[in-house]
Amino acid sequence: MESIRYLALGDSYSIGTGLDDQSQCFPILLARHLTEETGFDVSVVNLGVNGYTTADLIREELPVARASSAELVTVLIGANDVVQGSDEAAYRGRLNQIYGAIQEFGLPMGRVAAISIPNFSALAGAASFGPTDLLRSRISAFNGLARSEAQRHQFGYIDITALHAAAEGLPGWLAADNLHPGPAQHRAIADHIWQAARGRWRAAMWDRWSIAAKRVLEVAAGEAETRRDSYIGTEHVLLSLLKIREGDAWELLTRRAISYPMVRRTLDKVLRPRGPEQRPSRIIPTTRVKHMTSLAGREASEQGAPSVEPEHILLALMVEGEGIAAHMLADLGATLADARANLERTRQGPPSS
Repeated sequence: MESIRYLALGDSYSIGTGLDDQSQCFPILLARHLTEETGFDVSVVNLGVNGYTTADLIREELPVARASSAELVTVLIGANDVVQGSDEAAYRGRLNQIYGAIQEFGLPMGRVAAISIPNFSALAGAASFGPTDLLRSRISAFNGLARSEAQRHQFGYIDITALHAAAEGLPGWLAADNLHPGPAQHRAIADHIWQAARGRWRAAMWDRWSIAAKRVLEVAAGEAETRRDSYIGTEHVLLSLLKIREGDAWELLTRRAISYPMVRRTLDKVLRPRGPEQRPSRIIPTTRVKHMTSLAGREASEQGAPSVEPEHILLALMVEGEGIAAHMLADLGATLADARANLERTRQGPPSS
């Protein structure tokens, strides 16, 4: 399955200047967060270069970026504009050019994150760049411009300014040059960005779910609503797979004589439906269902499928193992090994005569 494509634009902060291992930089760590959440591999194109300004990014990075087919983008640029004496009007103009080019990618809302310039003004490694107060003032002004331009282009803006000095002195917080972030700070930056962008970025996985697989979740929500449950659980997903009555997952279950009425009756005995007066105002997926969606993505990826299908959802319910659906399937004699074997035979087709 095609990886989720993530593009990182910027300077030394993006590429990880000062790190012993480039895999410790925040874009790589962000990609790991996304893989863990969705089950899909993430392909990272990190175009950051130490010392680059906005002018360098426009000249060297944008041509490559335009050909990247990126689905997710971060932009962290401006520290070198600050220390090289760029004026604010010129910086705003170049940011407008950069953001305008990214806007042409046509990405959904929230898939582009503009990241603030960290506040490096008081660090020992910044002493040669000018007085601390002046640097701090310029960083603040440039970040204000970046925020306003990001908002004007309808990008997310994530402020990491305070992180740079938040835990100064901790092991691994700064690189050996006492200027660039060390591995601990890159982890903190990645975690901060992830918490801000998580919902929108996680949604990139749905581009790899088939219409049929998405319908399973929609019908599951309907099952939860019919039972007047306040959540969408794995049991609702199982009911949905049986109710739709099509596809490899349904055929596998029916071969095991597992039917919608059977599962519904069993569920109603174990978890009695609520009364009409108990209808919830909001229905949300459980943590297990969210985990199941990432497992379904992993199943599809490992099998080399072009998209997540209902059969991958069924396998994910079994792999998850602790939800009500997994226990019901086990009680009814459906095992993960049997499901995998049957689905593999289905994919290979009937034996040749």
